[in-house]
Amino acid sequence: MRPQLLHLSGADRGRTATYPERTLTFGRAADCTVPLAGPAVADHHARLDWSEDQCAFLLRALDGQVFVNGNEIEEVVLQDEDRLEFGVDGPVLRFHVYVPEGSVCKPVRRMLADARAVARVSGGAAATRSLTRDLFTQATLQLKVGFPLGVILAAALAGWLGGWIGTRAVRAATPRTVDTVSRAELEELRTQQLRQREELARIARANAVVRAVQQEWSRGVCLLHGVFRLRQPDGSWFAADSEPYEVEYTGTGFLATPQGHVITNRHVVSPWENQAEAVMLTKVGMQPEFVHFTATFPGRAPVDVPVDAIRRRQDDLDVAVLVLPETAVAGLPVLPLQGETRENDGQRAVVVGYPTGLALLLARADEQLVDSLRRTQANMTQAIASLAGAGQITPLITQGIVSNVDERKIVYDAPTTHGGSGGPVFDGNGEVIAVNFAIMPGYVGANFGVPIRFARELLAQ
Repeated sequence: MRPQLLHLSGADRGRTATYPERTLTFGRAADCTVPLAGPAVADHHARLDWSEDQCAFLLRALDGQVFVNGNEIEEVVLQDEDRLEFGVDGPVLRFHVYVPEGSVCKPVRRMLADARAVARVSGGAAATRSLTRDLFTQATLQLKVGFPLGVILAAALAGWLGGWIGTRAVRAATPRTVDTVSRAELEELRTQQLRQREELARIARANAVVRAVQQEWSRGVCLLHGVFRLRQPDGSWFAADSEPYEVEYTGTGFLATPQGHVITNRHVVSPWENQAEAVMLTKVGMQPEFVHFTATFPGRAPVDVPVDAIRRRQDDLDVAVLVLPETAVAGLPVLPLQGETRENDGQRAVVVGYPTGLALLLARADEQLVDSLRRTQANMTQAIASLAGAGQITPLITQGIVSNVDERKIVYDAPTTHGGSGGPVFDGNGEVIAVNFAIMPGYVGANFGVPIRFARELLAQ
């Protein structure tokens, strides 16, 4: 088993490398097995190890942030085709498991895939022989021992079930009349049928919601891109290394009224409140100031955000409203906000946003356009404008379930990460129930949203 990496960005973009080592280190340091470049990359950013017990590769974050399929991790078992990102907007790679011929630890998923391929050409008998041979020759020691035991137990269970079913069949052979069918049995059958119809209806509604989000509501979700500096008391820009101190970031917002009101997070419209350096500098008298702040909807050019029209809550809830010109949002869908809090249909959560910001947009963009941006060394502002002009600004849609709802927070497991802050969270009825505002690092099972009623209060002001 060997790790194989396809570089999706950076100077080695398009190159696939297979490594003989089963332990790889990623970073900028000279002793790293996989050298990476970029401001988001640490000297010793991450480490990849082979686990003999699990017959799998484990990726661990060391001194930098690591994202796997858009979710920040501390340690994770990698799967074939996983997408790895090292730092926010950092280098992106695709992970593959390379299995040399004669490997003594072939993953079960690869065994099954090979067996399916044999079945398509040579039939089921040949596929069974292929899978059995792999299990006895290329599996881990635990699987080699466990597989025969599992077959024996399965055979014993099948024999017991056969006897039980035979007994039931003998009983069923006795003719039944209407009089022998109890009212309780009839009621139970009716209840089961009703539950089945309700479940089918729920699934149909859920699928209809996802389609509506994909085809309609996602057009009302915008990419927010901001750049701010700090002005000193004498009116000049605060500088670091002879250049103005400048912070650039992305977030998400969504259209809530035809008049141009866009809901997002407080930390998206006041990013300096969560930047440790900026907080420290504002305490000594420096004033944060936007030098660039735009909203870009799918199919539209970037629009300047009037910073003097931003509304923030007076409490600590992470929600805010900005107001765009009505002409800039004409023809865009206004997202349906939940009016009264009620039980979520199926406890479903559908999250729409721009996680990882520019990195995800470039990963999904046309390769020729990306190459052109790289050749011209376009900055983020230029890249967003070019992507918008090519119609390649589209949000990511993920779904999961709501696990907890309280007065000030909704918890759900629909994956998202940095850049997705401020995005809408839809329920199973197709209404926005929350504003996505935080993730739990290293654990995709807990992402947080502010209940939409707190944003509605700002809209009423």
